Amino acid sequence: MEFKSKRKKDILLYAVDEYIRNPQPITSAGISAKFNDVSTATLRNELNALEQMGYLQQIHTSGGRIPTSLAYRCYVNDILSSNKIDFKSLQQVKDNYEIKSVNLINTLSSLAKRLSRVTNCPTILVQNGIENLKIVDIKIIPLIQKDALLLVETVAGVIDDNLSVAPDIDRDACRDASNYLTEHFKGQTIKYMVDNVADVCLKAGAQMFQFKALIDSVTEALQNVVKPKLDISNSNTSKLLDNITSNEYDEAKDVLSFLEDSDEVINAVSNTNEMNFVIGEENTNDKLKGGMMLSAPIIIDGVSIASLALVGPKRVDYGSLAAALKFIINQAENINKKGDL
Repeated sequence: MEFKSKRKKDILLYAVDEYIRNPQPITSAGISAKFNDVSTATLRNELNALEQMGYLQQIHTSGGRIPTSLAYRCYVNDILSSNKIDFKSLQQVKDNYEIKSVNLINTLSSLAKRLSRVTNCPTILVQNGIENLKIVDIKIIPLIQKDALLLVETVAGVIDDNLSVAPDIDRDACRDASNYLTEHFKGQTIKYMVDNVADVCLKAGAQMFQFKALIDSVTEALQNVVKPKLDISNSNTSKLLDNITSNEYDEAKDVLSFLEDSDEVINAVSNTNEMNFVIGEENTNDKLKGGMMLSAPIIIDGVSIASLALVGPKRVDYGSLAAALKFIINQAENINKKGDL
């Protein structure tokens, strides 16, 4: 909804901002200090008009008003369109952000944990595109007790997994199989390798026959690694609950119960194309209709490899959340340029 009156919009944005910081009902007296050139009667009329427009609602007939989902949407749109970044929160993220890992899965998990720690919101990570990363190098390293370690270097870091190998597979066999796979699949995606490794080995004939069981183990490991995975970090949830009002308690419980159904979470978070807030009734999941979700894709080397999301009540510091998530996403995008985070 467009505002024909700039004053009306300014009043709404200020009222929402104040309510986020101090959840007291919005009254004309409460905002008069900010708009001291406007009479209390006029402010009262403006608040009445904003209520009629669906931006404010009264909890009690004689009480003040609180923001609706539509009001939060207007507030968020203003933050995103004007690029109002909370630099204090951004610095807090930077101060808490120190990851030095080339392991891609560990790195993504650390992203979610650190974002949750800074924002006090449950953070959701859905890995759902790793198979589209291009291969740089493949190494199979024999370990004791007849196992081996698979290291697949991609443009975004290393993916690793343990392999069970036959007793007759020695170090030379692992080295030869590593070289063969790297030679044929370097520059290709992991998905391409999984889909085509059998045909490539078949064409090689006797040259690869002795490695077939080893190659099969590699393929099976990669198929497991690239499956969509869910990682939820909510160690600071208690702090989030400490800040809610009695009116928000049931909504917060619904948001937390949403996290208990893995399928619902994956469906809600997957296929995120850009950073986006979904507020209140905009959510397709009923359990989130009393809250909000901020999500964004993690894109490395032009490939979306995961979706990262924050969930919480409608009354949150949207500017701080946007700043934190934007910083994390930007850091992820630069992984392949730096070699690490």
